[in-house]
Parts: sequence; structure tokens; C-alpha cells
Amino acid sequence: MGKAITIARDYGSGALELSKDLAKDLGYEYIDKAIVIDLAKKMKTSEGELRALEEGRSYGLFNFIEKFMTRATVKTVLSTDLGYVNDEGYRTGLRELMNDLADLGNVVILGRGGQCVLENRTDVIHLRLVAPMEYRKEFLSAKSSISKEDAETLIKQKDQDRNMYMEKMFSRQTNDPTLYHLTINLALVNRAMALDMVKMLL
Repeated sequence: MGKAITIARDYGSGALELSKDLAKDLGYEYIDKAIVIDLAKKMKTSEGELRALEEGRSYGLFNFIEKFMTRATVKTVLSTDLGYVNDEGYRTGLRELMNDLADLGNVVILGRGGQCVLENRTDVIHLRLVAPMEYRKEFLSAKSSISKEDAETLIKQKDQDRNMYMEKMFSRQTNDPTLYHLTINLALVNRAMALDMVKMLL
């Protein structure tokens, strides 16, 4: 079983795309909130569609989602409402989710504070992918077909939301270097080099 990888990112840095490339390149499962929600919804579909789902994803992940979705804490874990972060049920559910994913191995987990929840596990690699504001503005403007001014506004809002989440949930700062095995500036390191750097840690 391979290691799990958590990724914290600067919004608009290109980290989302790199995370997916990393998972594909390693043959790992890529996990973010949207994937979990999508799989959960498909769990309620027809038997034939569920078989198709199993064929498209690892059986271990499929079983994990089935088990996880029976928990009472699922709605709070998947919620974006910051009001939930003071709820112990959220913390419990998040710890269970992250640790179950890490137990599976061969997964890339994007966001949700995985670098804090799994901080003390020796079988998990923690990455942070960053870029300066100007790079992020240009990247997001081109990707989303919006002005640089709108991109900057969106980036600042996302940064504020994520910093608030980390503070309320873990009493930690995203930019704490001690949380990570490796931090990569995507404005200075191309995608191929970044992938090679990560592989050296596995």
C-alpha cells in the first residue's frame, strides 16, 4: 500500500490541476469534497450505475464511501458552512474521514485541513502549493475568463475563508511551514519538475 498525500494550496495557483495530474501519474485516487459528494449521490442510483462506478474507481474507495455515508456526521463534514467548525461532531467526522482515507493509501487528498488532521501519521506526505498574487491573478483570469481585478477579489475572499477555517478548526495557520514536508512555488517550478519533487518523497 502506498502513502497518502495531503495538499494545501493557494487558490488560483494551478494547484488543483497539479493535484489531479499527480494522482493520475502515481495511479492514486484523487479526493476532494466534490468527489466525495458526487460518489455519495451515485450511491443512491441504480444497481447498474453502481457497478459502473465500481469499475471506474477502486473497490476500496467505493466501500469506504458506502461506509462513510451511513454516518450521522456526514452532512457536517461535507458542509461549507463555517458555523459547523465549532461543532465537535464536525471534528469527529473529519478525523474519521481523513484517517479512513489515509488507511486506504494511494490517495491524494486536497484541502479540508488534512495536513493538520493527519499531522502525526508517518505514512502521509503533506504538501503546500503556492504562488504569488500576480501569478494567481493571471492564472485565474485566464482560466475563468474574468478580469484581473475580479480574480484578485475572488482570491482574497478565498484566502480569508480558508484562513478562518484553519484558525477556527485547528488553531493553526495555513502558512505554518512545520505542517509540510514540501512547499512548492508553482510560479517558479513547472509542472513536470513539481511532480518529480513530490515523487522523491514517496
